[in-house]
Amino acid sequence: MDTKISQIYQKRFVTALAAVFLLALIPLYVLGFYAHPSVDDYYYGAETAALWQESSDAGAVVKLSWDMMKDSYQTWQGNFAAIFLMRLEPGLFGEEAYAAAPLILLTSFVAAFLTSFYLAFRRLLKAGKAAALGAAIAITFCALEFCYRPVDSFYWFNGGIYYTFFFALSHFLYALLIQATTGQTGAGRLTAAVLATPLAFLIGGGNYSTALSCAVLLASIAVFLFLTKRKAWIPVAVSLAALLISLLISILAPGNAVRQSVTGESSGVIKALFYSFAYGGYSLAEGLKVPVLVLWLGLLPLFYRLSGRTNFKYHFPLLVLLFTFGLYSSQGTALFYAQGLRMPPRMSNIIYFNAYLFTAFNLAYLCGWLRRRFPGNILEKISDKLFASEKQLTRFALVCVLFFALGCIGLCRVEEGENGGAAFDLEPLSVNAAYSLVSGEAACFDEEMQARAAFLSQQPEGAEVLLKPLSAAPKALVHSDITEDPADFKNDHLARFYHLGSVALQAAAEN
Repeated sequence: MDTKISQIYQKRFVTALAAVFLLALIPLYVLGFYAHPSVDDYYYGAETAALWQESSDAGAVVKLSWDMMKDSYQTWQGNFAAIFLMRLEPGLFGEEAYAAAPLILLTSFVAAFLTSFYLAFRRLLKAGKAAALGAAIAITFCALEFCYRPVDSFYWFNGGIYYTFFFALSHFLYALLIQATTGQTGAGRLTAAVLATPLAFLIGGGNYSTALSCAVLLASIAVFLFLTKRKAWIPVAVSLAALLISLLISILAPGNAVRQSVTGESSGVIKALFYSFAYGGYSLAEGLKVPVLVLWLGLLPLFYRLSGRTNFKYHFPLLVLLFTFGLYSSQGTALFYAQGLRMPPRMSNIIYFNAYLFTAFNLAYLCGWLRRRFPGNILEKISDKLFASEKQLTRFALVCVLFFALGCIGLCRVEEGENGGAAFDLEPLSVNAAYSLVSGEAACFDEEMQARAAFLSQQPEGAEVLLKPLSAAPKALVHSDITEDPADFKNDHLARFYHLGSVALQAAAEN
């Protein structure tokens, strides 16, 4: 925080933030116990689940996933690391085992975001431990709570492992490179650099959005460090090389051409760039909900305070803003180029997550520029006053909490439900999860999915099966269900998993 704020106060302040954050995580993890496979979980898990049922040999399941990944590389797509993991969806070990999916996805995201932002504040902006941890917690909390479509990132393994998990790995890579370039001991820097290299290679075999944006960011950092004659460019360049090799392996897969022929013609470079910048601006604006805006306004005095602790000159805020906006927008370029104006929610989520990195960096840079260009400005006076006494800082924090809470209330919507009762669409995510748990809809969904799985597993091979529609589908938990059309790809995936001829929902008149 600041030398004028006592260590005891700082610890209490951060402890309070951490307590709120941990309490908010409880309903999210509990909700995960009610999660079940859906859509592509069934498609990619069909063969590995069948082998597990026959042999209960985990090693054989892993080998099969590896072999099928090599086949997919030739016949469908090149994202080898992601495809390998997608075939190991937890539901292959049994319906109840799918609860491991939210555990993996939530934990990897939270740990990665906390670690990368903490080290960025601590090492790059020279923040104290309390300030760095407090800011990292606040940013991670908001990124998690106001996610565009939470189920796609945290409760659906196939979508989450392909996008959110590799996004999390990219933030672990950033954390390792911060350690490799700013660590206090040679052994610590070397260890981080060594660990970063295989991690970068793994990221290159994941989704193209994360791999490409990560490569551009590492290239930019390496060039900056090289031009400023800092040896720290070496570990960054080595990681970049590992990532580019892996990405090249992925791009050159014969299966990519096969998939492109199915998904349609490319939109072309010009359209892809236009779509990228347009969506970049839209996603930044859409993510600035009132509580998130309160977050940034609340952190602004801290950014300003910290900007005075570095020797950086902060000369070109507008150029930096434009460059980082281009980098941010590039996340969607690969998808827009390959598939046109299509943006799956699971990808929108990781673009939204990176908006926090974009915003934090630019606010810190702008504060540094203001501090050096206009000393004694209004923001400096506010910052000095807030950090002059614990009482002032407490009042400011309470005001932020009040407006944050009011903003959250404004995001909750109440409408008339199908049965004439009230239907709630709640944010933040923890409130939505808690409502699903308390209202019983999560338990109802779980019970019906367990019964459906047991029923399907008892059907003879090749049977044509009709299922009752689900009576409960918690928004934060359910990606999607099958339809009344047996030819629907979602129905086909489910039938494939259970070795059935067809699966469909009963028509409304039959219910």
